[in-house]
Amino acid sequence: MFLCLSLFVFSFQTFAQKNKKPEKVKAVKIIGGKFVNFEMGDYVHANIKKTDGKIKSFWLGSYRLEYFLAEYKNKPMSFTYEIVNDYIPEAGGNMTFERLKSAKFGTLTFESWIKQLEKKYTSEQIEKNYEGLVNKYSK
Repeated sequence: MFLCLSLFVFSFQTFAQKNKKPEKVKAVKIIGGKFVNFEMGDYVHANIKKTDGKIKSFWLGSYRLEYFLAEYKNKPMSFTYEIVNDYIPEAGGNMTFERLKSAKFGTLTFESWIKQLEKKYTSEQIEKNYEGLVNKYSK
């Protein structure tokens, strides 16, 4: 029984992977708000409190973006996100979701902030400095 079930799951996963469609960005949008916290699961999600007071959850799409969000927690920012359809292994196929691509605090963009950090510090130093904040702001 276990062998049959295992073969079925493997066959379904193989079928889903073979029928994987390429990523498609359907739209790019910008909202204002404040970063509130992270949700941990299969993936890290950022919760943003929009200017209308509603909380919106986003997948993270840029490496180390969580460090910038943690650094400027509860500060007014603008957030760029994409509506994406992509293959998610845990879902067994493609799904549509909203992925946070960038953030901006005043005139400081995530991209310029991380470049400056990378000029001054090693990857290990950056990780050591910010992983604690990410963990502190995770639920």
